[in-house]
Amino acid sequence: MKLAAFLSLFAVLAACAESDSGSAGGLHTKALGARFELAARAPASPQAEDRALSAAWRDLIGSEPALELPVQFSLESRPTRLLQPGWTMSGVARSPGTGGKLALEYGVLEKRDGAATAALELRARLEGGREVQQRIELDFAPRWHTLLVDLGAASGEAVELTLSIAEPLQGYVLVGLPAPRMHVPEAAPRTVLLITSDTHRGDHVEGLPRSVAIETPALHAIGARGVTFTDCWSTINITVPSHVAILAGLHPRDSGITDNQTMFADDPVVLAEHFRDAGWHTFATTSLNLLTPGHSGLGQGFERMIAPQATRPSKKTVDAALRLLDEARDRSVFAWVHVFDAHGPYEPPPPFDTRFYPAGRDPRSTAIEPEPGMRVPPNLPGVRDADYIRALYCGEIASQEQQLLRLLEHPRVREGIVALTGDHGEVLGRHGIWWAHKDIYPDTLHVPLAIAWPDAPAGTRFDGPVQNSDLGRTLLDLAGLERAQFPGRSLARLEPVNTPRFALSGARTAASITADGWHLVLQLALSDEPEQKTHRELHQFELFHLTEDPGCERDLAESEPQRAKELHARLTQWLAGWKGERFAAFKRTDAATVANLAQLGYASNTEAVDADAALFDPKCACEWCQRVR
Repeated sequence: MKLAAFLSLFAVLAACAESDSGSAGGLHTKALGARFELAARAPASPQAEDRALSAAWRDLIGSEPALELPVQFSLESRPTRLLQPGWTMSGVARSPGTGGKLALEYGVLEKRDGAATAALELRARLEGGREVQQRIELDFAPRWHTLLVDLGAASGEAVELTLSIAEPLQGYVLVGLPAPRMHVPEAAPRTVLLITSDTHRGDHVEGLPRSVAIETPALHAIGARGVTFTDCWSTINITVPSHVAILAGLHPRDSGITDNQTMFADDPVVLAEHFRDAGWHTFATTSLNLLTPGHSGLGQGFERMIAPQATRPSKKTVDAALRLLDEARDRSVFAWVHVFDAHGPYEPPPPFDTRFYPAGRDPRSTAIEPEPGMRVPPNLPGVRDADYIRALYCGEIASQEQQLLRLLEHPRVREGIVALTGDHGEVLGRHGIWWAHKDIYPDTLHVPLAIAWPDAPAGTRFDGPVQNSDLGRTLLDLAGLERAQFPGRSLARLEPVNTPRFALSGARTAASITADGWHLVLQLALSDEPEQKTHRELHQFELFHLTEDPGCERDLAESEPQRAKELHARLTQWLAGWKGERFAAFKRTDAATVANLAQLGYASNTEAVDADAALFDPKCACEWCQRVR
């Protein structure tokens, strides 16, 4: 992929489309069930190409066969290829059942030089030589257009599809085409829903031991129909790499994605692709621009993806998800819904802004002594009571849960497979960290997880250690796709597994191991943050006994030297253990991206990181490494 051209297209088409490409050269086809894998046949004349295409488009054309890139209209992104006059696109698929129709989508990316009308010409050749031909006048409105083309009695037959743009009477048009598919209504369509709740602490779940007093009706409803996992940990403390781990089953150590700026490559087959290739409709609705396909690379496999330009409240995200569910009423669906309300700044709507704080108490009263070192968020000037800010955080989660409850009440979801987890937690005052998800203590690693499915052991609570990077494998198995090649183990088996859980901190600044009730944190980089009044040296380590000290406030590294040595050895062996390929495609370092990350609280994770560099030097002779020799 020619990334410089790709990114320049983002700038060119930001108003209506992110980017997209066709491919030059010979015909390239690949059948994926009922989905067409189209390839574009390039114009025969180089002069025609020069006349039609801008330099950015020309750089992308011919870069890869059958290359798809995300194109966005009205916040909805779809994987798309190019078609222009003089080109043809061809592909082959097999109709999966009776009453098949061709579902065709398109968007006009560019028109100029007086183009007023244009037409898409379609030819479908069925087995036995029968043909269906249709001429479709293009609608230039800047949105996605969907057409259903009747192919007649095409049940179970192979279909060869050819698409082209008729030369307009004047001017020029450029059209984006997501892969067409065979549409056959299902009598009993199935539903798999994955919900990720951003910045959601694992001890903010209604009714769990050691949980705060909070209302989480969505999590409670899922757990009542299935299983609540009380000891689920994330693999990292920031958003993009955590979602890569969930959707690809790859730990950040293995994916090479350890910051919010690096795009995930399209090489690994991810969760949505397995569902799509099995004939399921796939869509995603997210609440954060960092998760858009053009930023994160996480759009692969999703036929539709709706994401905001910046952030948005969960109500709008749930509204979009409900609309897409209704539009896919006769198809099996895999959906990912991401909500972001619990991320700072904490500004819950009424009545949740006061629900968890004592009535009549003034959080700005001078009679309240602020907690030592407390940092006051910029949106809450004058606040002296840290419990008020914690109450606002609770209010964000409770408000968001009410929106998710609307989604869970959809008839398809009530009977389907549903999972809700967090991508990471939040630190609310421990370790000198205020209202952020820095470092890798339980505050940031412990996340909620509840899964429901038909015939699940309803109301079960599972207290064994798990990680949410196993969620993809779990959902595939529950959906009957056990043969899909995907990392991880199925959590639905409820089998206790006494294996260590490893985590990295954003930008690879620290690593941790959690095993047998103990938690060891190892610094992989110098950390000196005067605002937090913390200073940690390179390779400094801390040891905590979670059973007795769940908040990790008493470092036992000196009093438990043998245990520290054993855990340190297991952790550093794991850090050196990855021998395969990593999947970091591109890192954004432009000023706009860095400024956006700083606004979201990620200013300290924007430095360049070499994904292939060793995480730990086993020959290091520093004071800390000498302690465990």
